[in-house]
Amino acid sequence: MLKMSFYDGTMNKDRLRKFIEETEKEIKYTHGLGYRGPTIHNRPISKEKALKIVEDYDLLDATEMEDYLHLNTYSENDMW
Repeated sequence: MLKMSFYDGTMNKDRLRKFIEETEKEIKYTHGLGYRGPTIHNRPISKEKALKIVEDYDLLDATEMEDYLHLNTYSENDMW
């Protein structure tokens, strides 16, 4: 199972892009910390949107679940 995080240095954007392009799993997206009630939380997105998120965000986590891939981005404000 795929698990990558900017926080612990395991994020490999090339590997993540390849995974997104090849997967048949649904992709869900959250922006912000889940426990703070983010406005975007577990929203289904397209592969194209997922690839754009990978390109645009440095504060990014990716976790493969049994039936979907979860992308989670953060703002600088989430990190302090």
